[in-house]
Order: sequence, then structure tokens, then C-alpha cells
Amino acid sequence: MAVKVFISYAHESVELANRVLEFSNFLRSKGIDSEIDQYEEAPVEGWPKWMMRQVQQADFVLVCCSKLFYERANDFSGGDDGLGVKWETSLILQQLYTLSTNNTKFIPIIFDKGSKEYIPLPLQPYTYYQVSDDSNKQRLIDRLRGVSKSKRPPLGEEPIAEEKPEELEPKERKSMFVSSIIDVDLWNEAKWSGMAFVSDPSLQNPPIACFMFANEEAGEKIFRNLKKDFGNIDSREEIRLCFIEGISSKAPRDYKVHFGSSRDVLVEKLSDYGMDKESSLLVTITRFHEMNPPSNPSSLTVFKHSYSHFKTFFITNAITKNGQLQPSFSNLIQKNKVFFRTKSEIIKDRNDEDYVVFGNGDKI
Repeated sequence: MAVKVFISYAHESVELANRVLEFSNFLRSKGIDSEIDQYEEAPVEGWPKWMMRQVQQADFVLVCCSKLFYERANDFSGGDDGLGVKWETSLILQQLYTLSTNNTKFIPIIFDKGSKEYIPLPLQPYTYYQVSDDSNKQRLIDRLRGVSKSKRPPLGEEPIAEEKPEELEPKERKSMFVSSIIDVDLWNEAKWSGMAFVSDPSLQNPPIACFMFANEEAGEKIFRNLKKDFGNIDSREEIRLCFIEGISSKAPRDYKVHFGSSRDVLVEKLSDYGMDKESSLLVTITRFHEMNPPSNPSSLTVFKHSYSHFKTFFITNAITKNGQLQPSFSNLIQKNKVFFRTKSEIIKDRNDEDYVVFGNGDKI
């Protein structure tokens, strides 16, 4: 469908009318449906409605800017001269107002370079065409047809800016050393439930500290793995066992058991792995359990007495055999060092190795 164009102009002179007719004919020869009043003798609806229909139905309105058109567009006297131009100007201004000045329809044209000053104020912000110039005439035709020779090239890859990171103040670099004899998943499965002690009243054999588990099979696996790692004797005393008494004034027999790796031995291990003791972080996992003996003296008291005699003892897990609780002799590990401490001496130092056993529920 051909582009429909209406040319609005003032009947300023025969010369201008002829130039408008010639230009309109030229547009039609290029396949553009140009309309001017010279093609009509007497429109049946009358000239005002005819002009309104042309302005409204046209795809583009070419406003021919001349001195008389400019004067008529700016005549606010209310006189009868140039009513046609005044009427068309009102229609143009109303549509521009409706479009919120987003004008894609009304195009100012001039036949002479000097006529630029006669472009009406509402159309001055927009592109105009001097149609007596062949190159400008062709640009206008291309615009009417929707053909643009102004092609934007495709965007290339935006170069990635190489930003130099802000230099931070040098900080001491630390290495982390993680070591523990606690297999967390296995201990959770075993459910440590208490302690039992085997002491020889005749003091013929060192005492045995037995760890009791709700799941004896998992408990057996815990100490089987420890026996595999340390053998019959924990010669380096890496396994640390501590008994902490005096934890409750209301229950003086109660105590806590703290079991895990010796911090001192782990620090020594740092050197074995070529790590600096002063610039390394040490992480380990331990387990603790609270015991509430029902009678006095407690079995711990008997264990302490036997240990003081032998200066050595054994650890293992407890198993039930023939309905009787007994040590798992296959898992016995001999140790020489055990710790007997009190709550009062531990809570003096938050960095104490055993401070961890007093959680939020304990009144320190």
C-alpha cells in the first residue's frame, strides 16, 4: 500500500503554487500518494472538513514553510485573512500536542535555503528538508518510504577493563592443621553412655577404663580402629583422657570425662609436617560425658587408687558377654598418662584445654 502524504502550504504566489504542484507530481511519480488542494475543485464536504480529513488520514504531512505561511501561523488577530492556513496550522498543533511532541508525522520542507527562518516554532525542533536540492529530496523520499541509509554497525565486544586490585595491607598467613582421633559419625552412631572401671583389689594388674556405648557394635569398631592406629601401647600419649571432679556442689560425686587428642602432642606434630608452630591454626575434635555415680566411694576413686600404684592403665570399650559387662580385651591400649582435675582450676583460663566441657548449661 502506497504511503499517503498531504502537503500543506499557503497560497502566497503563483510561483509557489506551481512549485508545490510540481513537487507533488514528482512524489506521485515515485509511487508516493501525495495529495494537495490543487487536485480538488470543490470537495463535497467543504474545504475545512476536507483539510481535516487529509491531515488525519495522511501518513505524513509535509508543511511547506514560506513567509506567508509563517505569518498566518503566527497571526492571533482573529482576522479573516488566510483562514485555510490558520485552520491547517490549528490541526497540526493539536496533533502535535496529542503526540506529546513525539513527532513522526509532520515534516517541514522548504524550496529555498533562505526560507529556513520561516519554519513555524512548533516544527523547529524537527528535521527539515530543502527539496530544491536533489540529495535532500532523495533523503525525504527515503524517509517517507521507511528506508534509512544511516545504518548502525553491530557492536563489537566491549573490552574488559583491567582493574588493578587495591593492594591490601600484608597480613600474616596461617596454615590450618586438623587432626583428631574422634570419628564423629561413628561416635554419634555408638552413643557414648558412660564409664566402667576394672581394678584388681590385690593390685596385681593395672586398672582398665572401659567406655560404655549404647550401640556396642559401633563402640567395638571405635576402639578397634584406635588399636589399629596406636597399637598395644600409646607410646606418644596422643590419646588424652581427663577426669574432672568438683563439677557440682549439690552432687560432689559427679564428674566429667573428656576424651580426645592431646593438644601438646598435636603441636609437636606440626613440626613433623614442616609447619610453623607460631603461624599455624590447630583444630581438633573431642568428646565429653558427665557421670553421676550412685554410691560413695565411686568406681573412679578406686581407679585413681590403683593408677597411683601402677602409674599405668588400659583403655578399651565395654561389651556384654553372657549377660555380663566386661572389657573388650582384644582392644586394650596401654597408657601411662591420665589427668585428674577439678572444675575450679580449669575455669580460671578460657584457653584451658578442658574448658570446652563446660557449656552454656554449666554455671562457671
